[in-house]
Amino acid sequence: MNILILGASGFIGRYLYDALIHQGHYVMGASRRPINNINWQFFDFNQVEETTTQQQLQGIDLVINAVGILQQSTGQSFAQIQDLGPKKLFAICNDMNIKVLQISAIGAEQEQPITEFLASKRQADQALLNNTQPNIVLYLGIVLGESGKTTRQLSLLARLLGVPIALDKNTELPLISIEQLTDRIITLINHWPNKASSQVLIAQPETLANLLKDLRLWMGLKQGLFLWLPPPLLTMLFWILPHLSIGTLNKQSLAMLTDYSSLSYQPITVETASKSLLKNKATAQFNATLQLKILFYFNLMILSFIWLMSGISTLISFEVSQDLISSLPINTQWADILIIAAALGDIALGLLLLVAKLRRWIIMLQISVILMYSMIILVFMPELYLHPFTPIIKNMAMMVLAFYLLIQED
Repeated sequence: MNILILGASGFIGRYLYDALIHQGHYVMGASRRPINNINWQFFDFNQVEETTTQQQLQGIDLVINAVGILQQSTGQSFAQIQDLGPKKLFAICNDMNIKVLQISAIGAEQEQPITEFLASKRQADQALLNNTQPNIVLYLGIVLGESGKTTRQLSLLARLLGVPIALDKNTELPLISIEQLTDRIITLINHWPNKASSQVLIAQPETLANLLKDLRLWMGLKQGLFLWLPPPLLTMLFWILPHLSIGTLNKQSLAMLTDYSSLSYQPITVETASKSLLKNKATAQFNATLQLKILFYFNLMILSFIWLMSGISTLISFEVSQDLISSLPINTQWADILIIAAALGDIALGLLLLVAKLRRWIIMLQISVILMYSMIILVFMPELYLHPFTPIIKNMAMMVLAFYLLIQED
């Protein structure tokens, strides 16, 4: 069979590409950017045009749409990438009698999905199921696999000495391993139904504690200590910082997990996803990458703490701050305003560093502020050159830390 996989650069798409090649199919992968070592062509849901798309689909028997975005960005909206673009493609496939297998997400099968991400998925899913071809929509649980972002983030959580858990102890999660998913898709391709259908694909549900315990075993670690976070604490945290995102900790993911736990699905296997994952140990490269990522988050928290304490200590030790700023050619009245503004600015920079969408800009702003502070000390406060606390040297260390975070920011 001639198969085109959209989103072949992603975790699921690339795994399916290799598996279907191994099955003897002719497979082509498509994405916005070139992919090494595969049969590749360009495709972008922002640029679905009938004539060009028809040319790309010549000779294709099946299109697998594995494109999806978890967060919106400039030029990548849920509406365009997961709704409007796919609908155009599905209409073209229908006219050309090409079957489509749509990779959707669990929760999108509901009439009123709880997030914009799921709502956009549902719009495209329903349009596909209403076409005349016997298309298939698969509503996947959380997919586990070494190349998956969710698995990496959950594994980061599992590596901590004290593992924080934000869900109830008895809450079970709908999971599926990439191997379990691939086996089911291969079976569907070999036994394609005669009419349009949809399926929810999950393995035997398991608690987050069980998942994290097995992830530790998978990475070759001993059993960890679990710390249960009270839900009111998280509610207050997201009320203060609605866009907070550290690893798997963000408002949308927790809302989706909570919603999943209230629904009932029939698993496709009695084996849990984490037990499927345990059949092969995590690679040394995977563990090394996670260790570096833990260092990234540790440095992130340290830099945030430094900015917060800088602003708070400036306000608490106001007279000391006045003595320091007295070296500047500024009126006393304006000096006090400048101290307060600088302190509040430092606190804001510390808090906003935890907001993933703003992080790159905040880090660059922090670097600029550090440079400004350093220049002020060099020009107006020569008495601090040989100060025992070496503020200039520490500013340089903070800049190195900020540059590291800027380079590693994903």
